[in-house]
This record gives sequence, C-alpha cells and structure tokens, in this order.
Amino acid sequence: MSSGHRLARYVKGGNVEIVDESVPNLPAGGLLVRTEACGLCSGELMAWYLDRKAPHVLGHEVCGIVEASDDPRFPVGSRVFPHHHAPCLACEWCASGRHVHCPQWKATRLDPGGMAESFAVPAGNLNDTHLVSDLRPVDAALAEPLACVHKSLALLPEWGTSAVVGLGALGLMHALVRRGTTGYDTNPARRAWAESQDVRALSPEQAEPADAVVVCPGTRAALEFGLSLLRPGGTLVLFAPLPPSQPVPLDLEALYFRDLRLATSYSCGPDDTARALATLRSGGLKAEQVVSDFVTLDELPRAYHAMRSGEILKAMVVF
Repeated sequence: MSSGHRLARYVKGGNVEIVDESVPNLPAGGLLVRTEACGLCSGELMAWYLDRKAPHVLGHEVCGIVEASDDPRFPVGSRVFPHHHAPCLACEWCASGRHVHCPQWKATRLDPGGMAESFAVPAGNLNDTHLVSDLRPVDAALAEPLACVHKSLALLPEWGTSAVVGLGALGLMHALVRRGTTGYDTNPARRAWAESQDVRALSPEQAEPADAVVVCPGTRAALEFGLSLLRPGGTLVLFAPLPPSQPVPLDLEALYFRDLRLATSYSCGPDDTARALATLRSGGLKAEQVVSDFVTLDELPRAYHAMRSGEILKAMVVF
C-alpha cells in the first residue's frame, strides 16, 4: 500500500471529514481508477441510514481514469463509469431481471468508495462498468442516479398524466427524462430551478390528479401527498425508503376499491445503466441541469450540510 490519498468519510451525527489514507491496491482482475468527478447522492444525506454504516466513505456516483488495469477491456488511460454494485449475470435473480437481489450485487463495492482521490474496482464490479471516454466526467458521473431513475420510470404506465413529488436532483431527473411530468415541491427555489429547465413545477396547494406518481422524498408526508394525487387505476412508485421507526398506515380498503398500484424502486441493474448511458450520450441530460454546485473535495463538508438543509440542489466534487 502507498500513502498520500485523501477521501471523504461520513461519521455519525451527519458530519463529513476529509482524511488521508493509503491508496488501495489493484485488485486481481480489476481496476485502479483516478477519480475525476463524484456526485453527492441524496441517499447519503439520510442520517438514519448512514449512521448504521458509519464510519463510511461516501461516493458512488463516480467516474475516473484507469491508472492500472488487470482487464484488457479497460486499458490504462480510459475513462470508466463503474457501478458500485454489480450482479453475477448468471443466477436466477439475474435471469429474472432482479439484479439488486443477486448475492454478488449485494457483496460488491468500490474500495474505499467513490468520494476519494482514487479507488479500486474489483473484478466482480466489471459486470456493470463501462467505457465512457466520449462523455464529460461530470456527465458520466450521473450514470448511476440516472439508471435508478430509468428503473423507476419503467414501472409507470405509458399512458396518462404523470407527476413527481420532490424536485431535488433525482425528482428533477424524473421530470427531465419523462417529459410532460409535473413536479411538486414545497421549496420555491427548487420550483424555480425546475421551471428554468422547462419542467412544470407546482406547490402542493396546486395539486392536480395524476395517473402515475413517483415519490422521491422518504417521508410519510410525501407518500401521503403522492397517494392523494392518484386517479383511480393509477400507479405510485416509492423511490426512496422511509425510516424504519416511522411506519405508515395505509387504508387498504380505499387502495383496493380505487384499484391503485403501489411499487418500490430500489437502486438499479445493468439494463438500467445501459438506458442511462444512452440518455447521456444523446444529450438528454447534462450535469448543469441537476447539479447546482461543483466543488472541491475540501469544500464537500460544507456542501454536504448545505445540500442536506435544502440550501443547494446537488453537489458534485470535481477532482
């Protein structure tokens, strides 16, 4: 192991520290990557979720340049996007498209994480690692969250009106990919940003019925508002988890007789990644549309708190 390697670590209580650690080794059959850009995911702002992982190196929305390679498909000097989880592509879960339940998917990870000056990509992760030298680093780093959005949108019917609750970066991505989607947010600044991207943005008081709704914030209030928007026969997709300490009562009789469909959308698989990269390559999404603050690693702790408080839309570290 060599020294001189900085990274961002989440510690309990919602704080981020920039620390020095050793550079990871090149894994057998894998890659060593110098980080170019790494986005801060809204899921990394959930203290109840991150505290049980702490101390935890942040970062999975990432791309970089291969510095050492043990796989000829990914030569030194090429730009890559590696998904932080990758399935085996051979088990029953993969065969049925349920990649996020594949044992290998659950076991794989980047070492130590994407929010570091460099990171290792184990051989197992290469099942969902892609050459992206044709993309800007800041765009390629959005492949993972955009893949999650594509998985979510695939659960919605193609007909009827659609809405997204929450106009953070991920909610905004939903509306940018599925054009014609109405976005809702209580934050006037987020609504204004969405409008600047030609997304129709309303406050909850302006609620209109919809046939398909995606709920992005992991809160009971957001879920209940999303359900209130649904027309009979409509579909709601829960895009984020709710804290386990806050169970939500559901009126199952009303759900039944209104013939509503409830679905969840957890992470994404290789098929979703492929759709996301196609969107990025077609120019369907640019980083500047959803990233408000491009920052340095040293600026990340401040940006973390600003994004968590809703002061900024989304931060991305450019190395």
